Amino acid sequence: MDSFIATVVFTLPGLLCYYWLQWFGFVPSQKHNPFEMLGISALLWLPVSTMTLTFYNSFVFYSKKFFNVIGLREEFKYVLSLVNLQDSFTNLKFIIIFSSLSLFFSYVFSRLWVEILFPVFLKHINKIRKERIKTSQLSNKPTVWEEIFIHPEPKVVKIVKIDKSEEYMIGALRKASRPLEPERNITLDDVDYFTKLIEKYNPSIKHVFIDIKAGIAIHVYHGISIESAQKQDAKSKDPIVAP
Repeated sequence: MDSFIATVVFTLPGLLCYYWLQWFGFVPSQKHNPFEMLGISALLWLPVSTMTLTFYNSFVFYSKKFFNVIGLREEFKYVLSLVNLQDSFTNLKFIIIFSSLSLFFSYVFSRLWVEILFPVFLKHINKIRKERIKTSQLSNKPTVWEEIFIHPEPKVVKIVKIDKSEEYMIGALRKASRPLEPERNITLDDVDYFTKLIEKYNPSIKHVFIDIKAGIAIHVYHGISIESAQKQDAKSKDPIVAP
């Protein structure tokens, strides 16, 4: 029972926040082992639990002030220390309230971090790296894969083997695997159409992603150049049949 209480008190808030951050797209560059997960959960526990207990103590204060009910005064007490917190977990109602508030405030803090705090933090770090350390600035994405492929805008790509450039596949990127998935896979649409379009008009390339370990290169074409090629092809005497 004590281990369950310790898990709920000191792990659940931080763990919820960690998964909220991942669902919002704030994915780490590598998988964490159980000890790292425990450390991260402990770090995230502090802001989430602070917000949770601040709200809870405020609720207790105003409830007793404006609704002076004897049962309420006896059942819900202020939580001002870790000892008070652990003692309160003998109350099933408090466990439900604490868990529900942790879920809500872990969401609030994650949104706050992703949308406001992290951009400010990254801007400050990059300013120091640029002015004091004289080194390259950090990206707002943790991996190169996510930087290029995990975006909502449409992309036309060409996948080429590094040692066999004559073997390739061209298509519109539909889906790409998340950074921490075991294998990096992508789904291409309209392969035949875009293969003919690229071979006919040779549009300009914006990015080239090279996976040295897998031995492949992925060429990402300029969206404007693709649109221009499509408009040019539509006016031609022998247009490519669109899907």
